[in-house]
Amino acid sequence: GERGSVTGLIYGARSEQSQSLPVVQLYTKEGCTLCDNVASVLRSVRETHPHVLEAVDITDEDKQVWFSKYKWDIPVLHINGKYWAKHRMTTEEAVEG
Repeated sequence: GERGSVTGLIYGARSEQSQSLPVVQLYTKEGCTLCDNVASVLRSVRETHPHVLEAVDITDEDKQVWFSKYKWDIPVLHINGKYWAKHRMTTEEAVEG
């Protein structure tokens, strides 16, 4: 069957803010519960530490390089395109990031 890609914006910011905010990329795929947990932690610090959160589905056809790199490691997080963390995230770590 056709599986759905989860690539896309999870949440953003009001447009006047979003230019200056850090962009967090969550490397993920469908059915990744650890990834959902990380997204929840990030969402919980969003008010105090504004950021934009994007999902990158490593199973997309054009993401094969990320799939081969991260398939055993997701969730993997990048901030503004630089590697940040993988596997899990606590609220404390999210705030420090």
